[in-house]
Amino acid sequence: MNLSHIEAFCAVADLGSVSEAARQLECNRTKLSMAIKALERELDIELLVRTGNHVSLSEAGKAIYKDCESMLVTAERIKQTCSQASGEFNAEIWIARDDSLPDDLWQDLAHRLNNKYPATSFNIVLASSGDLSNLVETKQVDFAFGVDYERLDDPRINYNPLGKIRMMSVCRSGHPLTKLRRVSDEVLRNEMQASMAYLNEKDNPELQPFSLRYIGFSSFDYMLNTILQEDAWGVMPEPLIRHLLRKEELAVIKHTYGLTQEDYCMFSAAGMAEHPGMAWLNDKLSDYLFDF
Repeated sequence: MNLSHIEAFCAVADLGSVSEAARQLECNRTKLSMAIKALERELDIELLVRTGNHVSLSEAGKAIYKDCESMLVTAERIKQTCSQASGEFNAEIWIARDDSLPDDLWQDLAHRLNNKYPATSFNIVLASSGDLSNLVETKQVDFAFGVDYERLDDPRINYNPLGKIRMMSVCRSGHPLTKLRRVSDEVLRNEMQASMAYLNEKDNPELQPFSLRYIGFSSFDYMLNTILQEDAWGVMPEPLIRHLLRKEELAVIKHTYGLTQEDYCMFSAAGMAEHPGMAWLNDKLSDYLFDF
């Protein structure tokens, strides 16, 4: 069974379009269609149902999709293991992170990481929490760190929880919401919200705005500025706002979901050989979250 045929099948199944799958795999549309037809001939069954420009899984396609996806993950793991065994370690690593933890913490860890592993170049980029998993899945970065909202059962991604992070629904002290003994859903929906925005096309209900009026940002820092300056409310990570709560510049909203906990995770591709620097970084972030 040809792995390139299975990859073509999974890509079309994921995207529902031969054209989109060909664009993602950077190959000719005709070649992609021929690969799927070859797989169907080999298995002697129709895997995809074509309706106009849309493509969906047949019953047989649905039945084998997970197994095909697992085969691709296993093949990638084998390649990674062989690369590791032959000593081909990454000389350059790309890391995405959200800004749920303070910038000065990340700057300190980045400098220490660079000094501890001088043979490796580390590139650390800022991204929305909602995009972290997708950036790893699409191989735009090697590893990602941040709040895990998705909790998807995806065999292509490893989710390694490093600790819990408390998320707080807050507004500026003096905001009308702070004068209410209990804030109802209806009241909160009518207040301006600073919410999390992301580019990942997968639906993520955890990140959908609660209010009818909202402005979205990919950064918690921008959300915080809007909460302080524009009389908005928003859900913020405690490590970024504890000092403002202590100074009584921010207040926690007395709402049912005013305080929640989320996992802070490292995201990596299944089969990715873990660089020793990532193990070191995991330990430092885990220690920080435990002490916090």
